[in-house]
Amino acid sequence: MININSQLDDLFEQWKMHSACGEGIFIPDGHVNEEAWSGAELKVVVLLKEVNSSDSGWNLQQFVREKGYFKESSTWPTLIRWTYGILHGFPEYQEVERRYAEIKEEADAFFRKVYFANVKKIAGGSQANHTSIERHMQETGELLLKQIRIVNPDLVLCCGDVIFQGVHDLLKREGPWSFELRQTSGGLEYIRWADTQTVIIRYHHPNAYYPRAMSYTYLMREIQKIL
Repeated sequence: MININSQLDDLFEQWKMHSACGEGIFIPDGHVNEEAWSGAELKVVVLLKEVNSSDSGWNLQQFVREKGYFKESSTWPTLIRWTYGILHGFPEYQEVERRYAEIKEEADAFFRKVYFANVKKIAGGSQANHTSIERHMQETGELLLKQIRIVNPDLVLCCGDVIFQGVHDLLKREGPWSFELRQTSGGLEYIRWADTQTVIIRYHHPNAYYPRAMSYTYLMREIQKIL
């Protein structure tokens, strides 16, 4: 059986050749830690918008392996809290904050059970251009869905409305029978994708201006209702 990383490598070669990627340097998402991934009780994909680095040697998973998030002050501290909570029984926010310094040190271990991906795999600016992301998702949508199928997660966290709406539009192309659009009692919108039995969640970007405690607590509470 072909392993996940071999399939992703093949997919990225196809993606790199796509006409939509002719406008910039293609930067793949990297590799899955297959041992940790296969042993995870809950497999989580975090879908982000785009790469902010124009360095052709930059790699998202290498960034994670080399603990680049230690130096990052906005997106990654929030992602550390969210993914830790999802993978560790949804602890209260106060507990996460009290232990945050330790949790940050532990991220190297639990990040192996998370696959971080960008929907647009060519470099953007410091602020995402939503029109550009929408166009990229429309043009490379089949490849993005194939990427999710290869990784086969239990949960996909879409970090931004433009991402969730883009995935929703892609699934509508496959037909209304391919997914169910639902909402929790607390108003969190999500999709159940029949093809993979994956739950795809609509949430805001980690940099969005919401109180950290409220953002974390709401996400944890509503995900528990879904799972």
